[in-house]
Amino acid sequence: MILPILAGPTGSGKTSLTQSLDPNKFEIVSFDSRQLYSELAVGTTSPTKKERDHIPHWLVGILNADESPNAKQYSSLARDAVLSIWNKNKTPFLVCGTGFYLRAFLMGMFPVPNVSIETKDFAQSIPLEEAISLLKEKDPKALQTISETDGYRIRRALEVVLTGVLWSEVSSRTTGGFLEEFPDLKPKAVWLDWQRPDLYARIESRVPGLVQDGMLEETKSVLETYGEDCPGLHSLGYNFALDFLYGKIDFNTFLERLAQSHRNYAKRQVTWFRKDPLLVPMSWDSALKEFTKID
Repeated sequence: MILPILAGPTGSGKTSLTQSLDPNKFEIVSFDSRQLYSELAVGTTSPTKKERDHIPHWLVGILNADESPNAKQYSSLARDAVLSIWNKNKTPFLVCGTGFYLRAFLMGMFPVPNVSIETKDFAQSIPLEEAISLLKEKDPKALQTISETDGYRIRRALEVVLTGVLWSEVSSRTTGGFLEEFPDLKPKAVWLDWQRPDLYARIESRVPGLVQDGMLEETKSVLETYGEDCPGLHSLGYNFALDFLYGKIDFNTFLERLAQSHRNYAKRQVTWFRKDPLLVPMSWDSALKEFTKID
């Protein structure tokens, strides 16, 4: 059985490609950690109601802005979505902007223990140099695969080590992946590979539309409802929307920084997709032809 997968950076045309698919054959399962938020649809460039009416999308707009997703929960929701689509005798079509979530779903996750809030807070609050020192003391092998400049992974490893489990051991394998559960599945996985100037031009052209469609209004609404520290407002570009609303930057600066943040994010996404051995680079037109061949 074929499992079609379309990945791509922001602005690469993933949603427009899905609109060309036959809704009687396919339903979309979204792997985008930002498009989970129902109250932040504009700034996260979520599929519109019209687009979702044309072809069903799962895992879009399912959280409030004060909720925090994680890869394990996402994988469970994605599994339920795929099984539900199969039960309709349709083909689930995975669309990915967040590469880590897709990888966790397909290949599984490290079998790490539950970490208490207190331990997490400690690992996140101490200086990076101290975190590195503690990790060297308790699990020196962990630093063979983690750069000392990678603060996120250093602290994540330290959280696990502080529970008494060696990160160097649990990070050597993943478990619970969807492809392990369904070994007969054959992924047809591509990522939309644009020339960088073309991709950046696409991003530049879409930024004014985010403002025209109400990004600032939704930012203000979420701010008033949940406060500026809610997880949803940590999504891409909303920090600059807050700066504008607070009068810290002018409108032109807001647009410039919003565009720059999207370009930077796209660059990180491309780096991830290029390193994923499952994903094949392909142009938009070629990808559409490839996926429309699926029976």
